[in-house]
Amino acid sequence: MTAQRVARGKAIFLALSACICCLLCGRTLAQEAPKPADPHVAGNPVRSVQDIMTDFEKSMQPLQSMFSPAVLTDAAKRKELAPKAIPVLKDSMKFLAELRQSSDRQAKMIADQIEPQLNLFLVVLGDDATKQKLEKQSKGTDRDEAATARGALLMSSWILADKDAEKQKQMVEDAKQLAKDNPKSDQVTQLLFAMGHLGAATPELADSVQEVAASMESESAAQMKEQIESSRKLRSLENKPLNIEGLKTDGKAFATADWKGKVILVDFWATWCGPCLAELPRVKKAYADFHDKGLEVLGVSCDREPQALQKFLADNKDMPWPQLFDPKTAGWHPLATQYGIKGIPTMFLIDKKGIVRSVTARENFEEMIPKLLEEKS
Repeated sequence: MTAQRVARGKAIFLALSACICCLLCGRTLAQEAPKPADPHVAGNPVRSVQDIMTDFEKSMQPLQSMFSPAVLTDAAKRKELAPKAIPVLKDSMKFLAELRQSSDRQAKMIADQIEPQLNLFLVVLGDDATKQKLEKQSKGTDRDEAATARGALLMSSWILADKDAEKQKQMVEDAKQLAKDNPKSDQVTQLLFAMGHLGAATPELADSVQEVAASMESESAAQMKEQIESSRKLRSLENKPLNIEGLKTDGKAFATADWKGKVILVDFWATWCGPCLAELPRVKKAYADFHDKGLEVLGVSCDREPQALQKFLADNKDMPWPQLFDPKTAGWHPLATQYGIKGIPTMFLIDKKGIVRSVTARENFEEMIPKLLEEKS
């Protein structure tokens, strides 16, 4: 399997997991990309790993535009999505089972990394059969399987708590016990770290559960410490004035200070980022609904090639808002580095007075924008 193919498979997984996606552990499957399996070698399946991954990608495509943090953390939206998503998720599991039958070690690794996330989504969406399966696995004799099952159940409970701080405080204690029981588990580390990025009732609770992840002895834990510092740096921008300056795609200077009295949605994104593209319909709709009422949108592109960005914008005429792009640091805009952004899409909301009201606006900008528009300048 080529690194590109593995990366595309990972991208679909990330698109589904929304903000879990870009922030799990800083690793990509492409770092350990397996080679294509030879179907003619004894012991290998008739179908190559590449063929299996291609079918897995196709099976998951209908869900890419459905999943977002706003959906996963909203009970009504989860209920609406469940009948459409559960059958697709369950059907996709057969490809993971097929990967496990491969003689390729890395193919099995891919299945082991993706399946817990699909199980998590199924439980969050209300699939009792998957919940019962995980509960059984969590009490089984296979230590790794039990740890992963416990982690998936804990994270699903965290999301289903619907930002109830008292319930999540107890879950932080459960997270500490899970980490203590499985100090070297990368899967547990990643799940606990992801909890802090999805549905935390308070920033303090998010920090607490992520610090548990960073305190573990797994390979991922060291990377988590850097992520936590970046997250704190990013969050420190909230409730403070911010003027975002940069060069637009035409080379002209731009500053949000010129948008006095406007509510501004800032979208850090890239055309190569699957989750970013999955969120664009939401951004486009917000612009269409609220631009005439005082909303402006600013894109900050982390694209690698200016041609890719220009072509995408030419094909999407319903994105008339300005895009910042820095050709000197193509691939990750310097503003993203400056603000501590480690994963995209990341979205800010700036109020009429130029104050950053949210650096996690991706979760609920549809709800925040009308409220900010009603405020006085």
